Amino acid sequence: MGIRQLPVGLALALVGTMPPPLFPQDGGTLRGTVSLIENGDPVHGAVVLVVGPGLVALSDERGAFDIENVPPGVYEILAQREHLTAERQTVVIAAAEIAIVDFALGLSPVHEEVTVTASATGTETTFEAFNAITTLDSFDLETNVDVTIGAVLEREPVVAKRSFGPGSSRPIIRGFDGDRVLVMQNGIRTGDLSAQSGDRGVSIDPASLERLEVVHGSATLLYGSNAVGGVVNAITPHETFLNSVGDGLRGQVTIDAGSADAQIGGNGSVQFARKHWTVWGGGGARRTEDYDTPEGTVENSATELANARAGFGYAGQTLFFSTGYQIEDGRYGVPFAGAIVGDGGTDAPLIDLDHRRQSVRLDVGARALDTRVIDTLRIALNYLDWHHEEVEAEDGLDVVGTTFDNESIVTRVEANQRPGGRLSGTFSVWALTRDYRLTGAEALSPPTTQQVFAAFAHEELDLSRYRLQFGGRLEANAYQVAPRATPLEVPDRSVVEPPEPRDHDFLATSVSVGVQASLGHTGTVVANLTRSYRAPALEELFNLGPHVGNLTFEVGNQHLERESTLRFDVSVRHRSRRARGEVNAYVYDIRDFVFGALTGAVVDGLRVAEFLQGDSRFVGVDAEGSVRLHEQLWLNLGLGAVVATLRDTDESLPRIPPFQAHVGADIPYRGFTLNPEWIWAAAQTRVFRGETATDSYAILNVGASYVLLRAHAAHVFSVRAYNLTNELYRNHTSFIKELAPEIGRGVKVGYPLRFF
Repeated sequence: MGIRQLPVGLALALVGTMPPPLFPQDGGTLRGTVSLIENGDPVHGAVVLVVGPGLVALSDERGAFDIENVPPGVYEILAQREHLTAERQTVVIAAAEIAIVDFALGLSPVHEEVTVTASATGTETTFEAFNAITTLDSFDLETNVDVTIGAVLEREPVVAKRSFGPGSSRPIIRGFDGDRVLVMQNGIRTGDLSAQSGDRGVSIDPASLERLEVVHGSATLLYGSNAVGGVVNAITPHETFLNSVGDGLRGQVTIDAGSADAQIGGNGSVQFARKHWTVWGGGGARRTEDYDTPEGTVENSATELANARAGFGYAGQTLFFSTGYQIEDGRYGVPFAGAIVGDGGTDAPLIDLDHRRQSVRLDVGARALDTRVIDTLRIALNYLDWHHEEVEAEDGLDVVGTTFDNESIVTRVEANQRPGGRLSGTFSVWALTRDYRLTGAEALSPPTTQQVFAAFAHEELDLSRYRLQFGGRLEANAYQVAPRATPLEVPDRSVVEPPEPRDHDFLATSVSVGVQASLGHTGTVVANLTRSYRAPALEELFNLGPHVGNLTFEVGNQHLERESTLRFDVSVRHRSRRARGEVNAYVYDIRDFVFGALTGAVVDGLRVAEFLQGDSRFVGVDAEGSVRLHEQLWLNLGLGAVVATLRDTDESLPRIPPFQAHVGADIPYRGFTLNPEWIWAAAQTRVFRGETATDSYAILNVGASYVLLRAHAAHVFSVRAYNLTNELYRNHTSFIKELAPEIGRGVKVGYPLRFF
């Protein structure tokens, strides 16, 4: 379940230089049960985590769990399952002995979360993690199903939604967009082209996921140079169970519908395990019609998406492997695109984006190795094939304008140190081979092969009250270009002189250091300092031509240097029975920041934008928390603010989200919970040259859910009324904000069923 993109030969070489471990070799066993407070029934599928080593188990059909080979010591043990409270207990583990601990969990709308994305050393809680994390579990996703993960996450204070219509949305984190935000599925980048253009979105159906994790901290060294802004990891149900296989059948089914866009969808997954073998499968479909706004219906904003996945695996005492196949196929409209490229008349063609993503993944490895240093060795191979066509619909016929093909192979090998003692860490190497091809009218870049190799080392030192973290990453990035299949015609060479594409190589070394200090059982403070580098993206180097998705005629820059980022962030966290939350403050100083600068010229009806570099600074704060005001009342608060400017001119960078504040409540009564929510966004008047300012707005949403818990099943009935006042508002980070407001008043209903 770990997802670090990390080391092969280099990892093993580094391991060979490590000193002897600082912990004993004989571990103990942790054993116990998880039950419901209300009636004592066993809780099946609860996560039981040994905080620190990151050892995890799932409770079985009797509510029992068993974790072996726990290094001797004193640990906090966390038990947690969606819809329920999370409970911690302190346990002493002795060598070759069994420690017994039992948990009783009850219904609760607020609980502590675990994460696999934010740590290089294994699963840990969001409270203890060095990075700041936003986590949405299956309950959060099931009660707020939307078309894309960008739309689901925009309700979080730290995340904004970039879009060119509903189907094209993508998360913006701390003001960073595009190639500076990495979107992954089960720890592997998705292989799509959503980072390149405003009219392309992430194709993952949120209803197919077990959990969404957003890392908005020092994630660069773990995942790569294009994670400087943050990481979004979409975790599927079968990935959750792979590290703790128990015999039996598990699965989930979700059915949902919505009114303002005629949304309807369904998704299901199932996993069966017996005697170390596991087989899984799943799939679903979703579609929406053109969405309604207070000004009317936005034409050509409909979406459709289907997905399927299947696989099997083996998990023995030492050896394990798994393999799986996944396919996503969809189509969505790009509103106003035809009018933008045409004469703007009523007979402008409708432009859709028809896409397909396929992946084949193989994981093999060994754990609980009898060595002095290495506990787990894992090799992951993933083949990704992305294909999409830009389709013009005229007179009932589809005409393909441009075809995009992006094939990539990702290889990762990681070696985890044996858990225990004060020192833990990971050594890893990671490689990417990418083949990028375009044909047609909007073939902006030449055929390009990209090769990336990275080596990574990460260590954590536990000094009881303090924890220290050190990391280093070496990354080499190479682009090899071929001649364009069709020479690009530039209407006016006095305005735009086409550059001659050439090969590029970039080499960078990044380092980080972090410290975490305990403020007792209820608080902690974390500070991270990172120096990292990002190689220019393919489109920044080579694009040339009309790019409707970004509303510009783009001109790449063959002279771009790597970006250099010095980042400092600090996080203060609190966790108690009556309150929990965190406040994060950050500063990013970025030398040679790449941005599209408008020249004032116009070609093909689009403003010319050249990719240039300048020093920039991102300064911001984000916070969220919950306070228990009464046994039946939790108050939820959140805010996010970022100012991003070019340092030399103090000019704001484009599409920076405005200040946002969220106020909500969870009002539980037995299995029923009412969730009113108020979201306010300030006016955004600090804008980039040629960019339109947006007014402030306030949105009122009200949700309600009823959870019917059984020992081996959870039924959830949910309804959510959104934009109740039918507020006319525009998303500042939308590429079509001048042409289309956001969705109007509507209602969503859903019925998720989970069985164990």
